[in-house]
Parts: sequence; structure tokens; C-alpha cells
Amino acid sequence: MSICKKYSKRWKKLNGAKKKLLNKSKNKVNDVLQKYTSYLVGYCIEQGIGTIVIGDIKGIRENINYGVKTNQKLHNNWLFRKMTNIIEYKANSVGIKVEYINEAYTSQTCPVCNKKHKPGNRNFTCKCGFKYHRDAVGAINIYKKYTSSLSARLEGDLTPPVGYRYRYNQRCLAGWNTSIFDAGYFSDLPAKKVA
Repeated sequence: MSICKKYSKRWKKLNGAKKKLLNKSKNKVNDVLQKYTSYLVGYCIEQGIGTIVIGDIKGIRENINYGVKTNQKLHNNWLFRKMTNIIEYKANSVGIKVEYINEAYTSQTCPVCNKKHKPGNRNFTCKCGFKYHRDAVGAINIYKKYTSSLSARLEGDLTPPVGYRYRYNQRCLAGWNTSIFDAGYFSDLPAKKVA
């Protein structure tokens, strides 16, 4: 496109192909988001979970500066708030509450001894002997922040973080193909657990 004259026949053809490719990529990302969130909310319904706790990432764009090109890549590829908005919409439609907790230093704080230590890789290792994945440490600390802010004792356990690699040419996991909204889950659910 850079060597074509702008708005020429060739430029329009290449621009149309570029838009088609970008839309296809955007649709794939949206498909994965919808499936993950449906799976999460379906799991919460099955387990009787009444509250989903999510780390709040407000202002994360303002605090990141890795240079012009890297910033552009990060800001174009990160979904920031989109996934949490989808989770909140689906959870609220079936009577599950969504709470946001400030996640500052949650992946750098040891859940056992509460000392801060910035890990150099994806694994968190503390001097007290605690070892775990850094994202899971963040999830544990967000859970601890939420439960310590409540006056009443909560029932339930922390759901372990699980990841799935998306492969577009494979079928979806069982349970992802069914919509929770078609299953008749619009009645009020008892709030028993926190995820």
C-alpha cells in the first residue's frame, strides 16, 4: 500500500484486503473472549458461586511506557477492560455479583509472609520457601484483599487459575458450545462461594 497512489484502484483493493484480514482477526479474538467468559460464568453457576472478584486495572495505560513501537503493540493487543465487561454483563444477567479489587503489588507480595519481592520471571519464589506461579500469587492476594475487607466470613475456596491454549482449528471444550442464557438460569442464585 505504501508504494501505491492513495485512493487508486490498487490501493483500494489492498485496503479492502487489509480490513478483511483485521476483521477476521478481531472476530477470532471476540470468539475466544465469548467462549472463555461463558465457560467461567457456567462454572460459577454449576458450583453455586455468587461473587466473582476481579483485579482492577484502571490507569494501567498511563503507567506503561516502553517506547513508541512497543506501546503501540501493547495497546493494540491488550484487551484491558473488554473481558471484564463481558464477564460483568454475563454474570449480572444470571444474578452473580462482580467485585473489583485494586491489584497493586498482588503478584509481588508473598501470601505466606507478606514480604514484597519482584520476581524476574513467571514464577514467584520467596525467601520463606513459598513457590508458585506469579499470576496465581496475584489471584491469591486479590482473594485475601477481598475477604479481609468483608466483615462476615465467606464460604468457599479460591478457584485455581487454569489456562487454555486457543487453537482455532480444534473444537471447543465441552460446555462452551452451550449458552448459559438458553439454559434458563435467570432466577436468583444463592450466593455461597467467591471465585
